[in-house]
Amino acid sequence: MNFINLNCPPLPYFIVGGGCVYRPGDIHERRTIRNVFDLIYVHSGTLYLEQDPFRVELNAGQFFIITPDTPHRGSRVCQEKTTTSWVHFYTNGKYSLSDEFYPDNVTRRAAPKFYYSPQNFILSLPRTGTVPEANREKLEKYLQRMNLVSFSKYTQKKSFPSSVRTPFELQNDFIEFLQVLYAPYCYSREKESIARTLRDYLDAHYTEEISLNDLARQYSYSPSHLIRSFHQAYGASPMQYLKKLRIEHASQLLLHSDATIQSVGEMVGLRIPSYFIRVFKQEIGITPAQYRMFYAEENGGSEAP
Repeated sequence: MNFINLNCPPLPYFIVGGGCVYRPGDIHERRTIRNVFDLIYVHSGTLYLEQDPFRVELNAGQFFIITPDTPHRGSRVCQEKTTTSWVHFYTNGKYSLSDEFYPDNVTRRAAPKFYYSPQNFILSLPRTGTVPEANREKLEKYLQRMNLVSFSKYTQKKSFPSSVRTPFELQNDFIEFLQVLYAPYCYSREKESIARTLRDYLDAHYTEEISLNDLARQYSYSPSHLIRSFHQAYGASPMQYLKKLRIEHASQLLLHSDATIQSVGEMVGLRIPSYFIRVFKQEIGITPAQYRMFYAEENGGSEAP
């Protein structure tokens, strides 16, 4: 199970955070924390942990979330000085585990009942992962703010850094911290969903007149956002994909129908003959007429199979 799905509201809340420095040869102790999630993040070095069925090797920038009431322990000793942060948090709500990210698809509608009742949603957090380098400075800033207890194996002493953060500010830091973990998965899935929806629409409506601005208005996203999302998923912009799709269909019509060149262009949404011919040649390398003639000659004047 790769994701922890927290039912909200209520939101999970911060209990305490801290840090620990391990010497070479030290190992994470065996522990079971009651009712509380334990998130461990590695700043430097490598920490080896296991919580059945997980066995993880956490390097700098990586994290692992241990579920409540579940034994966990170090799986091997540290090979080098290793610096970590940990955050304990709790939820009054239910939670579940899943193999897939659980996107929040709640949409508020302008209906009276939505003004007076809370809307439930799922906060889906990865059990383990690597924080993108671009986000690490931000995440570590929140960890530093939430650092209320520090322990060093070198000195065998605990320290309690003074904090000027109020309980409300600490809770806000914690929510922002979770957002850093959650956002990459949420955003990538959102882009994937948008791209797939857009591709399905283009596949079904390629014969119609379609512009990027029309698509942006239809799906309530900016043109640049649609281009980025689609390109990341399929390696081309929506309009590039549409052009290739139309030419693929046009190629089949040229081989398997008696329709005129102009009619073929109209049937695939390219209604201006000169534009259709130009786009076809850009994609295939020859004009539609040459393409039809070439394959007719290849097949002895008969229709291609």
